[in-house]
Amino acid sequence: MTLPESKQSFLYVACQHGAAAGLKTALCEPNGPFRLAYSARGFLTLKSALSVPLWSRALPEHPLIRARGVVVAKIEGSESGPMIQKVLEITKDIDWQTCHVWQRDIADPGWNGFEPGGTPLAWLVAEQFKTALACISPETSPNHPDPNAPPRSVIANRPSLEVQAPLDPFRSASSKLPKVLEIIIDEPNRWWIATKTAQQTFDYWPGGVPEFPIPEIVLSRAYLKIAEAFAWANLQIQPGEKIVEIGASPGGACQWLLDQGAVVTGVDPAEMDERILKHPNFTHWRSRSLQVKRKLFRPFRILVCDANVAPKYTLDTVQDIVNYPTTKLRALVLTIKFPEWGTAEQIPEYIQRVKSWGYSDIQVRQLAHNRREVCLVARNRVRNNQSLPTENHTDPQ
Repeated sequence: MTLPESKQSFLYVACQHGAAAGLKTALCEPNGPFRLAYSARGFLTLKSALSVPLWSRALPEHPLIRARGVVVAKIEGSESGPMIQKVLEITKDIDWQTCHVWQRDIADPGWNGFEPGGTPLAWLVAEQFKTALACISPETSPNHPDPNAPPRSVIANRPSLEVQAPLDPFRSASSKLPKVLEIIIDEPNRWWIATKTAQQTFDYWPGGVPEFPIPEIVLSRAYLKIAEAFAWANLQIQPGEKIVEIGASPGGACQWLLDQGAVVTGVDPAEMDERILKHPNFTHWRSRSLQVKRKLFRPFRILVCDANVAPKYTLDTVQDIVNYPTTKLRALVLTIKFPEWGTAEQIPEYIQRVKSWGYSDIQVRQLAHNRREVCLVARNRVRNNQSLPTENHTDPQ
């Protein structure tokens, strides 16, 4: 099915498997503006009552959305070659600069070692699409010689977590117009063709999943989550910057932070991995955060918390630290765990609570490597002691 550009009326959203029900409730009638058209685990298409431009900037927004775009066509077939020829025919008059090829998640993050991102099939389709483009004519080749035309690129995350160099999430923003064509592999025999105008960091990643270098040994999945969190939020770490993590054991997030040149303190009553303990820039406070004197948090500029507790406990703990008079945290990176998926409906309340601490820039997203949880990043704090709660300004002994 192909719709003329002037009559596009379908959009798609991709998410983690378990998040789809919440997105249906939030985006579809009667609560939202769309009507559900198609549903698979982690992938929905939505019918809009209004015509949607091919490069619309009015794309769906929600913390549980991993990727989104305008649906151009659905392609079905038994072999990739003929299907790619259909893609070429459908998109021949579309002015795109970058093509993302990605596959819908086959499982939940962490299930039997599965992580979202590159797959062998997506990588193969991307290579075949590159070859097909080059064979049409020099002008349509990704490396065509016209110096006045922006070069085209076809991107699919590698099917391995190991890459040779870090990915600059803004590489497309500075060198080409942010028009992205997408080949989305729903099933091997069913692809969706979509377009998007890249507006946020995750729009530059195939399927909303970043690619970054992974060491041979990763102490825990927290390494993946913290790397993605800082990339998505474009949060920079200064050399030697002091960072504290609450709920640090066994040390996956600390491992990544140390790799970035930070000086890290981990707060956790459980044991840390010996390799982290031996790092010269790491200190372990083997204690619960409530037992740590609040004045000891004064040197830190970033606080990370990925404790396996209810949202209220996480926010109570961080609020007590943030609102202590000597605290000078410029940024918070918090994992908000959901006891059940319905807890996602309370995200606006969590945002308002963090705003009450004085942070003006707050972002929330379910990261590709999150499970039943979201990442909240807060920064740009305007301190006003008169407006901040004081009842929690206690210094535990």
